[in-house]
Amino acid sequence: MLGYLALAAGLTVGCVPKVGAQQLENHLYPPVEFDVGGTVLRLSETIRIDPQNRPELGTEINVENDLGLSRNTVQPRLAFRWRPGCTRIRRHELEVGFFLAKRSAEKTLDRTIQFRDTTFTLGAQVKSDIGTSQFFVNYRFAFTAHENTQIGFTVGLGAIFFRSELDALRAVDNPQVQFADTSKFTAPVGSVGLYGRFRLGNRWYLEPDLRAMYVKISNIKAGVLEGGAAVRYFFSNTIGAELGYGLGFYKVTLETPESGSGGFLGIDVHGKVKYTVNGLRGGVVFQF
Repeated sequence: MLGYLALAAGLTVGCVPKVGAQQLENHLYPPVEFDVGGTVLRLSETIRIDPQNRPELGTEINVENDLGLSRNTVQPRLAFRWRPGCTRIRRHELEVGFFLAKRSAEKTLDRTIQFRDTTFTLGAQVKSDIGTSQFFVNYRFAFTAHENTQIGFTVGLGAIFFRSELDALRAVDNPQVQFADTSKFTAPVGSVGLYGRFRLGNRWYLEPDLRAMYVKISNIKAGVLEGGAAVRYFFSNTIGAELGYGLGFYKVTLETPESGSGGFLGIDVHGKVKYTVNGLRGGVVFQF
């Protein structure tokens, strides 16, 4: 997919005449943009993965308090934007991106927890690996498109790659026995909302964004609230710097699939994940 986008982007750039070297471009409507940087994430996650073969529910686990995972982590972030067309003001934009979110820790449990089909008893030393990396695709259309102001709506689609692995390194009743259990699934998410792009000066730009949605598909219920803002400063017609803040609330409930069905996209896990992420991001912006 990215190969096709890169080819289309190249054709788009080719149909736009270059601005003279002494003239600073308007960065509200670039044909192609790459954003490379990192994010200081602050995370909060509660998970409940129910047993597959028993009727009772799993334990609701706060991964920071119960498993000892750090709330803060520094992770890479990549994004690509493309605005098709050969006019000076391009109203359509497609953005594709990915950011990593992985954490691990070891802790002696303060209580007994039921995770999927495995019971981890009080006093067991448990190593946990938790992943909530996210892939996103955003389509934007500017219904207000002026020289210094751009306002429009956004449709966002994406996937959160939930992965939770718990390994008992030492159990109280039998220190020699090690056991583990893993739950992983990909939760599709989507949201709609508004965005803005504002040229504050010759080099400064502001980009706020707010989206939300609630959907139910087969055995998955997902509620999403996403928002943020970024400030950009451009050193030249090609290179700029970005400093931004993002906040996201995600709640995914996985109901028990109907008999004989693997659920939506074959997801046969049932339980609940409540996930909050906010972070300060910084990066380098390349526009062509």
